[in-house]
Amino acid sequence: MQSNAPVISNEAFHGLFGRITDALDPYTEGSKVGVMVSLMSAYSAYIGYGPTVETGKGSSPLALWGVLVGRSGVGRKGTATGIARRVVEGAFATFAEENVVEGLPATGLGFITELADRAEGTLANPVWFIEEEGDALLSNARRDAKVGIYLRKSFDAQTIAHKTKVDDLRVRRPHLGLTMHVQPRNWAAVAGGKDATGGTWNRLLPVWVQQSKTLPVFESSDAHEAIRQAARALRQAGDYARQVDTVTVPGHVARVFEAKHRPIVEAMISTEAMSQYAERAMAYMIRLAGLFALSERRDEISERDFDAALALVCYSIETIAYVLPEAEASEEASLAVKVENFVREAGLEGRTATEIYRALNIKAADLREIVTQLDTIEVVKGHSAKGTGGRPSMRYLYVDAQVPETNELTNLDVEKTSEIVLEQPAESATTEEAAPEEEAAPVTETPAFLPFLSDDEWDEIDAVPNVMPEPEPVAQATEESTVSEEAVKAFLSSPAGAEMLQEILMSMMAKQAAASAPQMGAATKAKAPRRSRAKSNAEALFQAPEVAA
Repeated sequence: MQSNAPVISNEAFHGLFGRITDALDPYTEGSKVGVMVSLMSAYSAYIGYGPTVETGKGSSPLALWGVLVGRSGVGRKGTATGIARRVVEGAFATFAEENVVEGLPATGLGFITELADRAEGTLANPVWFIEEEGDALLSNARRDAKVGIYLRKSFDAQTIAHKTKVDDLRVRRPHLGLTMHVQPRNWAAVAGGKDATGGTWNRLLPVWVQQSKTLPVFESSDAHEAIRQAARALRQAGDYARQVDTVTVPGHVARVFEAKHRPIVEAMISTEAMSQYAERAMAYMIRLAGLFALSERRDEISERDFDAALALVCYSIETIAYVLPEAEASEEASLAVKVENFVREAGLEGRTATEIYRALNIKAADLREIVTQLDTIEVVKGHSAKGTGGRPSMRYLYVDAQVPETNELTNLDVEKTSEIVLEQPAESATTEEAAPEEEAAPVTETPAFLPFLSDDEWDEIDAVPNVMPEPEPVAQATEESTVSEEAVKAFLSSPAGAEMLQEILMSMMAKQAAASAPQMGAATKAKAPRRSRAKSNAEALFQAPEVAA
């Protein structure tokens, strides 16, 4: 490994995830990036398949598969995921009890069975897998090729099926978050194998973690109140995200992405050795930006969301460079990359075995072995050479070359794409017709949370099962409003608007309390809400920054 460990930029700790991570940091020896990636992976699982990011090539689901890479004993991988899990259990109690799975099955049948057991019919329910023995999983998964195939399909929410004489399982739209722990030497050994080139392990987002600090062993450091406040904030963000169908990128933000964010990532993965491990860095930047936006209760990605996503992706790429063996990937992996690139360059014509043998100085047995492991190469019968009348040659084709319109980010199948189009709201069709001056306006970040309530009021809410309420019918306006929607949003985003909302909410609560209180001759004294120093700090940390009207 290189001498200097990667250092993450503070820009990565953005939005709700950044505020929660900062609030929990004094109570854990785990690294901040390990806590945040674990939290984001769980959140991505909870919100399910519903919210996707729209791109010009299709829809990208928002599943995050984070890998905490750190040395045993000093990486504090379990510590980082552990405190994040406590927040998740407080925020999504039912989900945490029923849909959090310890250990990712190391066989294809075990994996699809785990998803099918939690499915409603054939439609999968979201799952958060926590694999603390990632080293063993990576080794065992090499014995069953189905594991890699099912994982690749699940990453893109494609239907997976397993049919034998005994089993006939089918799961549509699999959606899972994943948090895995591995040691550096084992990650480098397995990621340098053929399956990395085949596309399984480059769907993971590795981040380097190490102990952040040393906390006293015998001093009490109770994180209960900070975790409770974080859980409440995360619940609000999760419930909001479950109501969102599409996360969009405004035109002015898309132009900044193309000019600023995309070139940086492309430059970092421009080498052949790095591209096989970080091939999906661009797709991950979009997924992460979508999660940052939803955590702030927005369905539009801002430039700041992309800044945070870029910082996290760059850190992941630096992690890959840090944990790889001395100079380059294994000889076996490099040869597989060369075969894949050589065939891809031929386009629709493909390559014959003879062309590959001569160009790459490779043996027939080695070529057969590599092609078996690569799901991007297909062998088809070609035409016989002109004038020879001989047997048709076997040609090797790069499968994506046959489908030019295939989505590079999600590789969605036709059935899924058509379903997404049908589910799009009618007003989305007018998005591109917006005037240029309106499109270029900066995105207004609205306050992410309602005013904080008292402990007694929150206790009543906590007692209610974690189920999404049915939306109340909204009365149709009889007169056309003379105030624009943008003006209303701007006012509500201002301090005066927020104060007005708080007064309305407190007034409604007071009326409700008065109506439900027993009629007594003498008024009883209201119980003052309890306040603690930890809670006050948490309130300040979890509030979204105010934006000027």
